[in-house]
Amino acid sequence: MALPMIIVHGGAGKWKDERIPIGLEEVEKATRTGFAVLENGGTALDAAEACTVYMESCGNLNAGLGGRYNVDGVRELDAIIVDGPNLNSGAVMAVKGVQNPTSLARYVMEHTEYTQFAGEGAKRLYDRMITEGYRQETEPGITAQPFTTGTNDTVGCITVDTEGRIAVTSSTGGISKKLPGRVGDSPIFGAGAYADDVNGATATGMGEHIIRVVMCRTAVHYVEQGQDLQSAADSAMKLFEEKTGSEAGLVMANCEGEFAKATNAKAMPTAVIQGTLDSMKIFKR
Repeated sequence: MALPMIIVHGGAGKWKDERIPIGLEEVEKATRTGFAVLENGGTALDAAEACTVYMESCGNLNAGLGGRYNVDGVRELDAIIVDGPNLNSGAVMAVKGVQNPTSLARYVMEHTEYTQFAGEGAKRLYDRMITEGYRQETEPGITAQPFTTGTNDTVGCITVDTEGRIAVTSSTGGISKKLPGRVGDSPIFGAGAYADDVNGATATGMGEHIIRVVMCRTAVHYVEQGQDLQSAADSAMKLFEEKTGSEAGLVMANCEGEFAKATNAKAMPTAVIQGTLDSMKIFKR
């Protein structure tokens, strides 16, 4: 398959019929944003961050500005970014006062000796990130789109650059009316997102159940056992259903630019570009 490539989902769940076209429009725009970075020579990490920051900022998806409120009426956001070839990741959990946790997660990965920060510690790290000039702030807690592009649940993407390097993100506002401090699967390496030098996966759905089957690492394990990407995605979904009886979704891609997706939910707006912009495909689920 052709490189570079990007696959983006806007969340799997019980989408209201009138909201599905909005979700499809936003994942298309996010995919174009990330692909423009790849076309302009950006890395997989650059594109993944740019794409996800767009979704966090659009206000129409359950991430960033559109994140759901907890029982106290506060947004607590989770995000992860994964650098597949190096098995590196950065994650933030239950962070308040930050609209774009994906940029902060990348800062964790690239500018600290740790991989995960939570709560007030994550917010303090955000303030340090801005002070150091790693990302520019347009308003308090809001960071600017990090790269010039020219262009109803957890959101996420997988990008593969022209060198075949894979990056993965997952970002969410969590579930509505959650208890303060609750963290789901999204920022958990191996559960909500996973990538190595060959394959990547990102999941969406009820985090407590996705964690139970370590969904993304399990899906990649099926590939390592000899299954093709689509069979692996289907097998991971089957295991998830058998063990939890819940709803989820999963997208996968490999270093050659092949992709797969699987969900048992009503909708999982998804968009894919492989090689050239003319190849874009958009899926309701």
